Amino acid sequence: MSGISVADGQDIIDTKMAPLVKDLNIRVEETSEAGAVLRMPYGDHLARTGGIISGQSMLAFADSAMVVVISSAIGGYRNMATVDMTTSFMNVARATDIIGRGEIVKAGKRMVFGQFKLEDAATGEPVANIWTTWMLL
Repeated sequence: MSGISVADGQDIIDTKMAPLVKDLNIRVEETSEAGAVLRMPYGDHLARTGGIISGQSMLAFADSAMVVVISSAIGGYRNMATVDMTTSFMNVARATDIIGRGEIVKAGKRMVFGQFKLEDAATGEPVANIWTTWMLL
């Protein structure tokens, strides 16, 4: 059973994030006690020349989505702050949606450690792996 519903996760994206996140058009697809799956639909405004999705847009997606992942795992939204994000880009993604699969690796009373994997929605190929550390406020 999920700590939050998909609708609750979408509400977090729509109402708790900085205004620039709205331009990413993030969609929550699944939530569970272990994490969440989200989608960043492709748009030309997210891409560099040749339709290559920019690292900046993927990292903004991952950072925003992890708030839903953590909220789902802990059973509800809390204010939190990113402490660290370590990213390994593995492949380019061109003119495609990006799927993000987030999970909690370890959660304490104040610190949460997670992993967020980005994949090309069309091919399923991995695009990036992001290790994150968060502080619950």
